[in-house]
Amino acid sequence: LNKNIFPVNVLPVIFKDLVRGLNETLNYPIDYTGTAILTALATAIGTKVKAKVKDNWYEYGSLYTCILGNAGANKSHPLATIFDPIKKIDKQSHDEYTLKYKVYVDYQKLTSRERDLATPIREPVLKKMVLTNFTPEVLNKRLNDNHRGCTVLSDELASFFEGMNNYSKGDSSSTYLSFWSNQSTIIDRVGKHVPLFIEKPYLSIIGGLQPRLLSKVFKPKMMDSGLLQRFLFAYPQRVYKKPINDKVLDHKILKKYSDFISSYINITNSEGNQTRTLTWTDEAKNYFYNWHSKNCELVNAYSGNIKGEVISKFDIHFIRLSLILQIMEDPNSTEIVIKAVKGANALCKYYLNCSLKILKKIHNTVDHLNQLPEDKKRFYKTLKNKFITAEAIKLGAKFDLKERRLKDFLKDQYYFMKIKHGHYEKKYNTKINY
Repeated sequence: LNKNIFPVNVLPVIFKDLVRGLNETLNYPIDYTGTAILTALATAIGTKVKAKVKDNWYEYGSLYTCILGNAGANKSHPLATIFDPIKKIDKQSHDEYTLKYKVYVDYQKLTSRERDLATPIREPVLKKMVLTNFTPEVLNKRLNDNHRGCTVLSDELASFFEGMNNYSKGDSSSTYLSFWSNQSTIIDRVGKHVPLFIEKPYLSIIGGLQPRLLSKVFKPKMMDSGLLQRFLFAYPQRVYKKPINDKVLDHKILKKYSDFISSYINITNSEGNQTRTLTWTDEAKNYFYNWHSKNCELVNAYSGNIKGEVISKFDIHFIRLSLILQIMEDPNSTEIVIKAVKGANALCKYYLNCSLKILKKIHNTVDHLNQLPEDKKRFYKTLKNKFITAEAIKLGAKFDLKERRLKDFLKDQYYFMKIKHGHYEKKYNTKINY
């Protein structure tokens, strides 16, 4: 398999035909449509299915994805087409909610005597799966109200990231880290006597981004937080704007996809809040364990480097992609089979290759020294070109850098080269080999 090409063949036939059909008729790049489909399926599946890795380790199928391309690369249209069936279900939910809310408002206008004679009416709850324009408070409420989960759909992820902290003086990226891990979250707000407790938040993210904005969006602070490391990037080798053609997509291809999505969501909604657990066949588990062993070797080879941090997250990506591919193949599955894990392996190769291209892109366009926090920047400028650990610790104290934080900084191969145990050399302005 060519790691530079999105492995469309790992998708079940319904989805593979759609990716190819949209590419041939509407010039949708295969990488974008394929990634959009995986994220749409992650949205549809939600908390209805989880994979059991082993006792006390379960994974849901949520994904943070980003499609990269210059202006005019046809990023928005694949997202709109692929998420249309889910948006239609959201529209139906919205219309039903509007009617119920009107009835609720009328009930609230009744006098106490009239209410005693009427059937009690509770305030309805709006359940949405796709969010495009929202505040953090609304996001928390939607995740709390919709046990199935939600997806942030943004044509321009740059705007999403810029707005991430507009409503808070703190760094809200930590919230998205918790959501990615499906960790229970308690939201305390002034004026709210009862905190909002989201027991099992399920959030996916997908959006487009221009490569030239990578360094602006993924600043060192965000990379230090680990948010970039959790994204799967679709970054084609080349995307050319193509002229229009007369080819027409067979409507049956799109209908099969739409029917799959709507049918799955409607059927699983009727089951309440139940979650089905997928186990692994022996063959699939052995394949995953062998893959995991090799991935550990890669992580260890790049220990202390952001590349190692990126690779380490593919343990989780592999499991989630396996789960999604399995449900795409058979919505009623109870086991993850060998075909799904082999498909996950191919997808991981592609997405990891894209991530490494992005790290190179960021490195080549960023003045790393100016991207450091002020205390680290002043420390780095003052530090001798060659030094030992004790000298760095002594100097770091003058800039309020705690010893543990400083030692972690010394592991960063963007800035330092380890000569031997306890001896380092500054590496600023030298080329980093990936």
